[in-house]
Amino acid sequence: MITTAIAVLAALLVAIAAVFVARAVYFRPQLGVLLLAAFVPLNGLLVILPLPGIVSGWKEGLLLYTLICAWLRRRRVPAGEVVAPTILLPWWPAAAVFVVFGVASALISFGVIGFVGIKVTFFYLLLVVVLWLAPFDARDRDRLVSVLMGMGAFTSLVGIAQLLAGPAFLVSLGYEYGTQVRTSGGLLRVFSTFNLPFPFGLYVMLSLLVGGAVALANPSRRRNLLFLCFAPVMVVAMSTAIVRAAILGLAVGAIYMIVIRFRALAAPVIAVAVLIGAILPFVPTITSVFFSSSSLNERSGRWNEVIEKIRTHPFGEGLGSSGAAADRISTAQGTVFSGLSTNYQPDNYYVKTALELGPIGLWAVIALLLSSLLWCTRLSRTLPGQDGALTLGVGASIVASLFASLVATYFEIFPIDVYFWLLLGVVGCAAAQHESSTGRSPSDRAAPVSRPTFASS
Repeated sequence: MITTAIAVLAALLVAIAAVFVARAVYFRPQLGVLLLAAFVPLNGLLVILPLPGIVSGWKEGLLLYTLICAWLRRRRVPAGEVVAPTILLPWWPAAAVFVVFGVASALISFGVIGFVGIKVTFFYLLLVVVLWLAPFDARDRDRLVSVLMGMGAFTSLVGIAQLLAGPAFLVSLGYEYGTQVRTSGGLLRVFSTFNLPFPFGLYVMLSLLVGGAVALANPSRRRNLLFLCFAPVMVVAMSTAIVRAAILGLAVGAIYMIVIRFRALAAPVIAVAVLIGAILPFVPTITSVFFSSSSLNERSGRWNEVIEKIRTHPFGEGLGSSGAAADRISTAQGTVFSGLSTNYQPDNYYVKTALELGPIGLWAVIALLLSSLLWCTRLSRTLPGQDGALTLGVGASIVASLFASLVATYFEIFPIDVYFWLLLGVVGCAAAQHESSTGRSPSDRAAPVSRPTFASS
């Protein structure tokens, strides 16, 4: 009886809070985007919470509600009035090819059920639409950086706590051994508030790159100084996830930032790298985990099979024919997995794209990433203050994604896909507002999406 009363009271409090949040998001849709960014790192906790399965759709529901609010709150522009674009998206041609070709591929290959694969791949592109209708101003962008810094630090602390607690304690909480709780070479792969080690490692990597770029540009600000002081702890926490894609991405992203802006850090970074390289041979357990050749041999063997499939299917086997999307399509079709998934699980996003969409789809993805990177690199040199630093961090995250995609299905990992589209949209808002205030384009190649609408701020 007492338990039921507590549950009812908790549900009532949540409902009341939801009403207040819904009202706030309606009047300022940007808040919905910030809430999504803040809480997606905690989505993995649903695994151990006694909540109905429908709750897992909170993120999709929040995004759709925010999109509706942004549309309803858009500014109505009188006929004949000319206004500046609210967002700049020079990468949109490549994204359009990717989306159109991907949607057509999914529907032709799987019919109506192909919408499952479309949702997995493209759903969070709606964040760019929200930012088009309700663009982030400078304060919103600063809050997003604070969210990324704060949640990166918080999830790192939780990860270290998991390492200290050990696998048995995590299983006692309700996590499943072999699913969330994993080991490699006898070492626990921590996953923090996520459902797997992979998103945890990649999220901390993203936080370090974007937050680090902003913090290094203005280390005198208290928030930034605290983040820089805590960054070594975050690096250690990220390493305990044993995600090579995250370590590789952090390394190349840091090199990018040093080359573009922070060249004074080259000597200290090289010294740290040499020190780590000198220590690793004396820690064989860690060395064997991170530099195992068996994993590479297994990958190369599977890639040969994929190359043969690409030859026989030049336009791909269909969006959603592999990876997490394939599992969700199989589930939607009524397939029940008694153990491991029987669908092909690629560990390289380029291989996955080539398998599903063929050379055309692969070209679109690479063009999207490279055009975004070139754009961010230009903007990082022209945008003033924190916006320039934020854009540099986003550029570093794109460099990281280019390399991390070689060893992981990077853009299929939640919430990395959320942040990819979100950060591109946020940079587009900064570029458009800078152009509007100065009367000149911050980038020669910045092409506007000129819909004269935006949410009130």
